[in-house]
Amino acid sequence: MSNTFTIRRVKLSDADDIYHINKTSLGYDYDLNKQRNKIQKVIQDDSQVIFVAEIDNKAVGYIHLLNYDVIYADNYKNCLGLAVDNNYKRMGIGSALLSKGELWAKENGAAGIRLCSGIERESAHKFYLANGYVENKIQKNLRKIF
Repeated sequence: MSNTFTIRRVKLSDADDIYHINKTSLGYDYDLNKQRNKIQKVIQDDSQVIFVAEIDNKAVGYIHLLNYDVIYADNYKNCLGLAVDNNYKRMGIGSALLSKGELWAKENGAAGIRLCSGIERESAHKFYLANGYVENKIQKNLRKIF
């Protein structure tokens, strides 16, 4: 296993690797075909991006960013997901993905990046704080499923 990784835009062929990352690292067992369709939409949409970290032709981490343009604040990019395969953590991949996402956000006129992280994900919070993020507020996450 190589320790050298590259960061690039997602390809549809990354769907299986991203599915594995989501299932094993985040606990999300979302239908692979639905996920593949969503990745295809991201590829075709300039308002969002997925960058992947690749080692030996395998996606081992990703970051997904999308416009967050509300009428009461400057335009931000919303980090919808940042995950690294459990077997590749502590190699600088998460920080590199975050930096690439921040560069993309700056190049696209964003004032910054915002993200939400589950209250139980304490190691993720430490990671974000170590990468220059500050805690803004604590919120409830509510949903209504149709």
